[in-house]
Amino acid sequence: MEDNPLSNVLDGEVVGIRFGMATRQEICTASISDSAISHASQLSNSFLGLPLEFGRCDSCGTSEAGKCEGHFGYIELPVPIYHPSHVSELKRMLSLVCLNCLKMKKTKFPASSTGIAQRLIPSCCPDTNAAQVSIREVKTSDGACYLALKVSKSKMQPGVWNFLQKYGYHYGNDHTRALLPCEAMEVIKRIPLETKKKLAGKGYFPQDGYLLKYLPVPPNCLSVPAVSDGVSVMSSDPSMTILRKLLRKVEIIRSSRSGEPNFESHQIEANDLQSVVDQYLQVRGTSKATRDIETHYGVNKELNESSTKAWLEKMRTLFIRKGSGFSSRSVITGDAYKRINEVGIPVEVAQRITFEERVNIHNLSYLQKLVDEHLCLTYKEGVSTYSLREGSKGHIYLKPGQIVHRRIMDGDTVFINRPPTTHKHSLQALQVYIHDDHTVKINPLICGPLGADFDGDCVHLFYPQSLSSKAEVLELFAVEKQLLSSHSGNLNLQLTSDSLLSLKMLFKTCILDRKAAHRLAMFLTLPLPRPAVLKASSGDAWTAMQVLECALPSSFDCAGGRYLIRHSEIVEFDFSRDLLPTMINEIAASIFFAKGPQEALKFFDVIQPFLMENIFADGFSVGLQDFAISRARKRIINRSIGKVSPLLYQLRSIYNELVAQQLEKHIQDVEKPVINIALKLSRLGDLIDSKSKSAIDKVVQQIGFLGQQLFERGRFYSKELIEDIASHFHAKCCYDGDGYPSAEYGLLKGCFFHGLDPYEEMVHSISTREILVRSSRGLSEPGTLFKNLMAILRDVVVCYDGTVRNVCSNSVIQFEYGIQAGDTTQHLFPSGEPVGVLAATSMSNPAYKAVLDASPSSTSSWELMKEILLCKANFRNELIDRRVILYFNDCCCGRSYCREHAAYVVKNQLTKVTLKDLAVEFFIEYQQQRTRKDSSEIDAGLVGHIHLDETMLKKLKINMDDVLQRCQERLTSFNRKKKVNQIFKRIELDSSESCYCSHPSAPCVKFLWPDGDHSDLDKTANILSDMICPVLSEAVVKGDPRISSASIIWVNPDTNTWVQNPSKSPKGELALDVVLDKAAVKQSGDAWRIVHDSCLPILHLIDTRRSIPYAIKQIQELLGISCTFAQAIQVNFRLRYFVYKFLLSALILFVTMHLKA
Repeated sequence: MEDNPLSNVLDGEVVGIRFGMATRQEICTASISDSAISHASQLSNSFLGLPLEFGRCDSCGTSEAGKCEGHFGYIELPVPIYHPSHVSELKRMLSLVCLNCLKMKKTKFPASSTGIAQRLIPSCCPDTNAAQVSIREVKTSDGACYLALKVSKSKMQPGVWNFLQKYGYHYGNDHTRALLPCEAMEVIKRIPLETKKKLAGKGYFPQDGYLLKYLPVPPNCLSVPAVSDGVSVMSSDPSMTILRKLLRKVEIIRSSRSGEPNFESHQIEANDLQSVVDQYLQVRGTSKATRDIETHYGVNKELNESSTKAWLEKMRTLFIRKGSGFSSRSVITGDAYKRINEVGIPVEVAQRITFEERVNIHNLSYLQKLVDEHLCLTYKEGVSTYSLREGSKGHIYLKPGQIVHRRIMDGDTVFINRPPTTHKHSLQALQVYIHDDHTVKINPLICGPLGADFDGDCVHLFYPQSLSSKAEVLELFAVEKQLLSSHSGNLNLQLTSDSLLSLKMLFKTCILDRKAAHRLAMFLTLPLPRPAVLKASSGDAWTAMQVLECALPSSFDCAGGRYLIRHSEIVEFDFSRDLLPTMINEIAASIFFAKGPQEALKFFDVIQPFLMENIFADGFSVGLQDFAISRARKRIINRSIGKVSPLLYQLRSIYNELVAQQLEKHIQDVEKPVINIALKLSRLGDLIDSKSKSAIDKVVQQIGFLGQQLFERGRFYSKELIEDIASHFHAKCCYDGDGYPSAEYGLLKGCFFHGLDPYEEMVHSISTREILVRSSRGLSEPGTLFKNLMAILRDVVVCYDGTVRNVCSNSVIQFEYGIQAGDTTQHLFPSGEPVGVLAATSMSNPAYKAVLDASPSSTSSWELMKEILLCKANFRNELIDRRVILYFNDCCCGRSYCREHAAYVVKNQLTKVTLKDLAVEFFIEYQQQRTRKDSSEIDAGLVGHIHLDETMLKKLKINMDDVLQRCQERLTSFNRKKKVNQIFKRIELDSSESCYCSHPSAPCVKFLWPDGDHSDLDKTANILSDMICPVLSEAVVKGDPRISSASIIWVNPDTNTWVQNPSKSPKGELALDVVLDKAAVKQSGDAWRIVHDSCLPILHLIDTRRSIPYAIKQIQELLGISCTFAQAIQVNFRLRYFVYKFLLSALILFVTMHLKA
């Protein structure tokens, strides 16, 4: 080392870094080739680097993709063009410079109407022609942009453009003239250093990059390769297509020239080339333009629609359309006789996709045999690849070190996915078997974790190539490693549909003869025991329990509420049809926890074909008689639905949660007889799951009645549509004797079995269409929820010390996962488990299902989920921000209905009552002698009268003095309005307890306008009726004008507004739901403060310890983070029974903790 002389290294230091657009010289220098690309075939040439279809990189000589950095090329344009991204910037810069002397123009302060664009006075040089020129940006119909020079027509003089001859062309006699890119290039070259310094002070830097003469071509590694299936191109890079189009235009321009182009040809060629280059840059992407002065000063600019489309096209190309040569897509069908961890692949797919095998001394003979049997497509030696198809000549002898690409065979490992992938169990590693059909076949039980069914669903199959990828697939995606759901803690595999139907039919038969028992025993792991029934004449027989015992693992014990198993023998078992699904799945879960995942998977592999063989042998059919119910029962249903009509009318008038709950309960009572008929008196009970609400609802619609189809809340259709439907019902349909016909409000009595009338069909079609729209438009909010949760939870994992940490900041989230939720779920989440991602997906899946479910309970549950999980960080003044829930104290007075009385007192205190609510009549009277409030009399004229309802005044305890005072305050508030203040200032008000003017003794508010024109009574009457009366009718005579509504509601643990309190009855209680006007709430917390101020006189009736703002964000700001956390936990755990169903408590608590953070 010491003998080597030291290399001469020059010392230096970095004194600055210059940023700018690439110049023409820099583009040529960065290119690997000295010659430009002139033909489309050179766009994927080997000198641009790897990857290539075959061969090595001609520039660096390597054949390994990881060692080739990629090499640029360039296209030389026949004429310079304006850079499409910087035309506006260049225009603003040149507008500051005199184009004749290239000095800065003299300026003066801008006029107020011109914003930031200064009014320039060019007095820098004696050439008056150049002094009058302004620059503007012009855009052609094909998208090209160029700069144009303009002078005023009034100041147009001969030779106005002569000063431009030194930059290029002496052209133009009009008041406008294009500035060619070559001329602009010459102007930028000649700008003196002093002018450049002054431009830099204003934020502009003259650069050669404003004009393009050479266009860079990216390396092959930055282009999306074309993916083809041999028949059609599945994906391609659109930027390469545009570059080919550009090269064709360049070739056309050069071949059409016979000499130097004139001014017009130069302009046309530059515009044509620029429009293509603009498309290329939008698709390929380019750096942002230099600092935009207008954006800096807040001047809004419209979005370029073509740019947005180009960006979307780029995203589709890079992400959505990007394919893999080792994947396939196909429709799935079921095969219950195959194992759960097997997947059937069509032979036509298996012949095209290969696995990579490296030849060694251990597998040499095996791979040589595959080659001899023509089961390998190619082999690779070094960097060369050779075909092994049947047409190849000679016999191939493999050698260690070669790489063979063999066809897919039985036993290979692949992993399958049905998009969209929203949880980790939607990726499953399966073993291949080849079949001659044309679809991918899977066991029906694996449909559960995949979220698939057999109605045309497609799946993606991926074929891992390397040994490391295969090991990773088996470690992460193997079926036996994913039997337990990370969301609920239950088994992912559940017997459903045909399997449960077969189980029900098996226990309904109960006794199996020798033939049936031996047929089923072929699918069992253990031999049949001694027959339970010995008969010499008819033969031996076995019970269903005996046959089922043969599917259980040996020495297996488990017990449940309805069953008992000892040493794999069923001691006790409930044969009830409704309990069979739950019990068999509980037994499977017990096998998993007692014997392990392998035994559980083996149990499913045995029980599934066993049950399928049973139902295939016996069959199952449903006839029309199973859908028929008696006419008497149908009449009872119709009468029961008719009794609901008053509730529907009340709910349509004013929505009330208590009325909605009563309506839902009444409909459930009507459904019960239909459900009993379906489950107990027809074969439909065997076919459906009695605990599935969606299945029960569908049966009720088939044989009973459709139920409520139209709702005013939580739907995409408008309230106007519901009103139009009601009007159509009144106009076209006949009443059936009900006071309020239920069909008018969307509650239909018809069913599918007996048919629908035209009106019912129309209403049902609207409901069905809304579900379709919901499935497409309504999923954006759950998608936003998933995106937000993933953004904050994706880096959270269980570490090896047992703590839960954010791996980015190493901050501790929990010391031990699941302890705070009371769950012992540590076995579900080993070290390294991404519990943050699991929590995000566990919340998003129920959100998607809640949105797609059109039932009222799901709609309200999703609204509550949004309020908790999608709460805004900033104050938006939405409805929930203006909502407050008030609870009432127990006064302990011993009287009945004390709390009800308190609720009405508080409601009357807050409810806004306007003069319009009390008015019964308005008219204008002509009086010969008008009387003022002070009893003085004036001349004849018009007097307005607003008669009020005396009964309502007494009921609300409102006196006329208060009414008069509030009306006067209302008029005074209009005195500040310039256009009408003179009229409102002169209006005189008076009140009377008894006004006899064309009405028998009614309270009255009178008003007159002393300055009214006596000769034009129509004008005065119009002012009184159209201006004064509407203003007075909106006067708030009682209550708080800031309150929009105050409704008495019934809250219980099932409602969204319930607040937990051990001292209160769990059955529910009365509360007051207060909503404030939007104009009254200016900032966060105003709603709570306003309601408290309004309730000061009756604050003793309100339980201030439990009364809270409705919005979670408001609770956080007013009551602190601890109260917010407790409320969020309470709401999320209550939603567990409606939306989250069987989610683990640890996941719910985990998401809530991050919301708190």
